[in-house]
Amino acid sequence: SFIYSSRMFCRSLGANPDDLKDPIKISIPRYVLCGQGKDEHYEFELKITVLDETWTVFRRYSRFREMHKTLKLKYPELATLEFPPKKLFGNKDERVIAERRSHLEKYLRNFFCMMLKSPSSPLHIDKVGPTLSKHTICEFSPFFKKGVFDYSSHGTG
Repeated sequence: SFIYSSRMFCRSLGANPDDLKDPIKISIPRYVLCGQGKDEHYEFELKITVLDETWTVFRRYSRFREMHKTLKLKYPELATLEFPPKKLFGNKDERVIAERRSHLEKYLRNFFCMMLKSPSSPLHIDKVGPTLSKHTICEFSPFFKKGVFDYSSHGTG
């Protein structure tokens, strides 16, 4: 039901989608409000499916930013991805959050698209091929590991 299919992005990046067969599907179905008072923040639910494995983690926006900054140093091509900007105001505003959700989702799809095709990436489709798995992705970045960073009451550990 998502308007953006990850295939569409792969195609726009010049790959033949049939070669990739969509090995990684990622979506952000919802976000939840966590914490209280000054600690109140939104966490985005990430649903990741790799071949036949599906798992869910909750991450706040700042974690996405950290992951993007860290991996950009290793994989400079990621710098070309549009990352949703940090907002000084309105980051508790439901409208802003809803927009951020769809931007982050789009970002992650392009991110995986790129990493699957980048020869320098450990997720490069020729390298991992049939061994692409939840494990490969969690090794690639702890951002995708269950239990890491999950402090919310929704604890997904």
